[in-house]
Amino acid sequence: MNKKKEFKIAIAGYGHVGKDTVKTIIENNQIIEKRTGIKLKIKTVFSRNIDKVKNDKYLDLIEIKTKDLNDILNDSEIDIIIEVLGGMDTAKTLIMEAKKCIVTANKALLANSFAEIVANRKTDIAFEASVAGAVPIIKALKESLVSDKIESVYGILNGTCNYILTNMTKNNLDFNVVLKDAQDKGYAEADPTFDIDGIDTAHKLCILSSIAFSNIMDMNKIFIRGIRNIELSDIIFATELGYTIKLIAEAGIDENNNVFIFVIPTMLKEDNMLSKVDYAFNAITVVGDRSGDNVFYGAGAGGRPTSSAIVSDAITLARNNLITEELRIPILGFSEKNNDIKIKDFKEKNETFYIRFSSSNNNFETFNKSFTENKIIVEKSEEKNNNFMFILKDANINKITETIEKTEKIENIFIARIKS
Repeated sequence: MNKKKEFKIAIAGYGHVGKDTVKTIIENNQIIEKRTGIKLKIKTVFSRNIDKVKNDKYLDLIEIKTKDLNDILNDSEIDIIIEVLGGMDTAKTLIMEAKKCIVTANKALLANSFAEIVANRKTDIAFEASVAGAVPIIKALKESLVSDKIESVYGILNGTCNYILTNMTKNNLDFNVVLKDAQDKGYAEADPTFDIDGIDTAHKLCILSSIAFSNIMDMNKIFIRGIRNIELSDIIFATELGYTIKLIAEAGIDENNNVFIFVIPTMLKEDNMLSKVDYAFNAITVVGDRSGDNVFYGAGAGGRPTSSAIVSDAITLARNNLITEELRIPILGFSEKNNDIKIKDFKEKNETFYIRFSSSNNNFETFNKSFTENKIIVEKSEEKNNNFMFILKDANINKITETIEKTEKIENIFIARIKS
C-alpha cells in the first residue's frame, strides 16, 4: 500500500520529555515516513512557560507556540494530541475535553482516573510510555498476548529505586548517600517520595494489571511498601545468603479470580533474571497460560526512551485512523470486564519474609521466643550492630507485625519478601 497521509500533531508540555518528543519526530520523520507511509507534522506546542524557552532550533520549526490550551482543544486540524504535561489537573482537563486521539505518559492520572477517562470514550488513548519507558509492554499485553490467560505480571518498574539499590549493593553505600547521588545526577526528584515509597511503581502496576486481568484495578487496594527504610545491613545480609534486593511490583490471579497486587522490596536468588537488572533499567515478566514466561527489558525512563514510546503510539493511532474511525482495539485491551475478580489483602498472604528492626527495651531472644510462641517459623535469626534480623517462613505481614507489637511497639521495621 503506497497511500501516504500527513497527521498533524499537537504537543501539550515542553519539559524534558516534551522536548525529546519534538526532537524525535523532527529528526526521525523520514525514517518513520519510509517505514509507515505516515508523516507526522507538529503544528502546535503548548506550555505555560513557552515564552521562557530561548534559542531552541526545534521549537523554532513549529508553527504555533502557545500558552493557551484552547489553541489545541479548538483546532479542528489537529489529528493527534500528545500529552506530556505532568501533574493531574491540566492533563485531565485536556484528556477529558479533547475529541481527538490522545497519547499520554501520565501514569498517575491513568492509575487514579482510568474508569472516568475511558467511560463512553469514542476516540483512542494510547499510553505505552506510561510504563517502563521504551519497553513495549502495553502493546504486548493488549495485542501480542491477547490469546493467553495472564497468570501474573511482575518486575522492576522504577528506575530510581533500582539505581539506588544497585549502587548500595555494588558499592556498599548507605541509602542516604546513594539517594543524594541519584538526585545530583537527575535520577531522583528533589522530593523523591513517589519513587522511594513505591507509589510510582504502584501506578505502573495498576495499569499493567488492569490490562492483564481485564478489569480496572483500584489503586487503594494495592499493597505498597517502598525502600525508604532500607539500610546497608539489609543489603549485606541478603548478599551473604545469595540474594539481591530489588523493589518488585507483582500482580497474580488464581483459578478462582483471587488477585494479590503489591509492591514490596524483594530478595531474589542471584540466578533470577531480575536480580541482574541494574541501575535505571526496567524489566517485566508476564506469565501466560500458553506462552509461559515472557521477559521484557529496557530503558525505563529518560527523555529519549520515553519519546520513542510516545512517537510509536502516535504512529499506531495514525495507522488505526487509516483503517477505521472506530476504536480498533479497546483502550484497556478488553471489551468485557472480568467482574469476578476479588482483590485480596496481601498483608494476609502467607509468604517467606525477611524483617529487620531494633529495640532498646527488649533483647533479641525475647522476639525470637515471641515468634515461636505465635507459631511463626523462624528459619534464620541474627543480631548484628543492634539490629535484629529474622527470616520468617509461612507467615503473613499482619501476623508478623501483631506479634512484634505484643512485645513492643516499633515504628521502623524493614520488611522484604523472599521470592522462591
